[in-house]
Amino acid sequence: MAPELLGFILGVIAGLVPGIHPNTFSALILGASFLFSAHFTGSEIAIMIFVSSAVYSVVNIIPAVFVGVPDEDTSLAVFPAHRMVLDGEGFAAISISAVSSFLSSLLCVPVYYLILLAGKSADLSPLTTPVLIAVATYLILIEDDRFGGSFAKWKKRLLAAVVFLLSGAIGVISLRHFYSDGISMLFPLLTGLFAFPTLVAGINSESIPDQRIEFVFPEFKNVLKGVVSGLFVSLFPGISSGVATAISVGRGDDEKKYISSISSANTANTILNFAVLQSAGRARSGTADAFLYFTSPENYGYLPILALSASFVAMAFSLLISVPAMGFFSRISPSKLSRSVIAFLIFAVLYFTGFDGIAVFSVASAIGMLTLLFRVRRIHCMGAIILPAILY
Repeated sequence: MAPELLGFILGVIAGLVPGIHPNTFSALILGASFLFSAHFTGSEIAIMIFVSSAVYSVVNIIPAVFVGVPDEDTSLAVFPAHRMVLDGEGFAAISISAVSSFLSSLLCVPVYYLILLAGKSADLSPLTTPVLIAVATYLILIEDDRFGGSFAKWKKRLLAAVVFLLSGAIGVISLRHFYSDGISMLFPLLTGLFAFPTLVAGINSESIPDQRIEFVFPEFKNVLKGVVSGLFVSLFPGISSGVATAISVGRGDDEKKYISSISSANTANTILNFAVLQSAGRARSGTADAFLYFTSPENYGYLPILALSASFVAMAFSLLISVPAMGFFSRISPSKLSRSVIAFLIFAVLYFTGFDGIAVFSVASAIGMLTLLFRVRRIHCMGAIILPAILY
C-alpha cells in the first residue's frame, strides 16, 4: 500500500472517531515504528504522518456537526454546527467547512514557499507571551450585550474572564500534573469543556429535522481570515491550532462565517507548521515532531502540493459521506443520542486516561456548564489551552 493512501486512511479514522487526534496517531506510529519499518522507509512513514494530518483537518468537522464531540481543532465549531443541523442545514455546514479547508490549503501553497524563503527569520519565539496575552484579552473583549447597556456588557466580560481563568486553571493542572499514554489529557479536558455542555443541552431537543442537500460555498474573506490566523499562530511556539481557530472568529460572525473561518484556520495551521519545521527547524505540533523523528525535513519542498491533493480528496470524501450520515442521524432521537454519547465519552475517558481523566473531565464539564449559566461564548474555554502556553 502506498504511504499516501495509508496516510489518507489514518487521517479519515482520526477525523471520524470522537476524541482521536492526529497527534495520537503520530504517537501510535512512533510506538509501532518497528512494524512500519518492515514495509516502509523512514521518509515514507513521515509522508504518512503528513498526509494523515492534512486529511484529518478536513474530515474532523463531521463528528463536530452530527455528534458534537470536539477535539482542540473543532471545539469552537460544535455549537454553530449544531444550530445549523437543527435548522436542517447539516449538509451546508459540512460543505462550508470542507470547501473552506480545501481553499485554505490552496492559499497555503504560496505562503508555504514564502516561509521557506524567510528561513530562520520565521521564528518569532520571543513574541509568544505578549501575543498570547493579547489573544486572551481579545477573546474576552469580544463579549458583548447589545441590549443591556455598558454595565451589562462589562459584567458579561467579567463573567467571560472568570470562565477563561477557570478553564486556564484546569488546563494548567491537567496538562502539567496528569499524563496518560496514548491520549493526552486534552481528550477529557476538551470533551468536558465543549462536548458535555452541548450534549446536555441536546437532551431536551426535539428530533433532528430532515436535512436539506444544499451546497453552500464559503465567502472568500472568511477563508482568507482563517488562513491569516493559521499563519500567525504557526509562527509561535506553544500556540496550538485551537488558538488559531479562536483568533479567526470575529465579533459579528454568524454560523456560516464562524465555521468557514475555523475550518480554514485549522487546515492552514496544520500545513504551515511543516513550513516552519522546514525553514526554522522548529516543530510546532505533535505531527511535525513525529515527522522530524523519521526524516530530515529539508528535501520535502513538495509538501504543500501533497497537502493540496490530500485536502481535495478529503473534501470529496466528506461531502459524500455526509449524505448517508444525515439520513442516519435524522432517524435517531437527539435525547437518546446525547445520552448515548455522554455514556460513551465517560467510558472512553475512563478507558484511555483512567480515574485521573475522569477527574479532569468532571471539573472541565462543570466549567463548561458555566458558559450556559452565564450566557457567554464557549470560546472563553480556550483558556485551557492559552493560559498553559502563557505560563510555560
